[in-house]
Amino acid sequence: MKLISINAQCGTKYEALLEFLKENSQSVDIFCLQEVFHNAKKIRPVLKDVRPNLFGEIEAVLTDFKGYFTPPQEDDVGGLAIFAKKGLEVSRVENIVIFPMIDVITDRSNPDFFTMGRDLQFLEFSKNGKIYSVLNFHGMWNVKGKVDTEKRLEQSEKIRKIFDELKGAKILCADMNILPSTKSLSILTEGNIDLIQKFGINSTRSASKQRPEVVDYIITSPEIEVLNFEVPSVEISDHLPLVLEFN
Repeated sequence: MKLISINAQCGTKYEALLEFLKENSQSVDIFCLQEVFHNAKKIRPVLKDVRPNLFGEIEAVLTDFKGYFTPPQEDDVGGLAIFAKKGLEVSRVENIVIFPMIDVITDRSNPDFFTMGRDLQFLEFSKNGKIYSVLNFHGMWNVKGKVDTEKRLEQSEKIRKIFDELKGAKILCADMNILPSTKSLSILTEGNIDLIQKFGINSTRSASKQRPEVVDYIITSPEIEVLNFEVPSVEISDHLPLVLEFN
């Protein structure tokens, strides 16, 4: 089987993104995307050149897939999307609140300043009698950068608890907004396989970002047989796609 995870940057590189998805649709079983709008009525002015209905536009291209959308808790940020190939035996799809949205925070100097809610998207399916659980997530951003904070540690603990309680072979796809050296990441990787570390990936940011860094991850449970993993250098977003082949 094959899975691709990508932060779609709300479709800023729309044409290249859709062409990439279309080109890979024959060989891919599951696409996990972060930062996707779906019939958005309000978009923050700072988000330029985004697609208000990127989900629908991707859906029109991936005609052999069933799309599942997790809306954001507020209208002006992107949500999460999973596209699963039709015929896949999907038994369960859920959205789980990790952090509810906070209406107002007055102290922006607080290193944990964060108002956006965060949800986890989850899909369970079976193939050849084996149960798989795929989790899709976009981690919180704050003014301190991509280092450990109290809220990020809490975020990882919550995700790890959900991950451990799910059935079968598990895959977490995420733009975590944290660096590989953080404790927040080690909470998720302990006892599991961090494919970024295992395959020696040095950056998950595209050339347009102009700074190499790892912020995107695929983490698998030991039950996943990893056949191949790569992070191709393609300009379809300010992030690079993560490509996993597995059994």
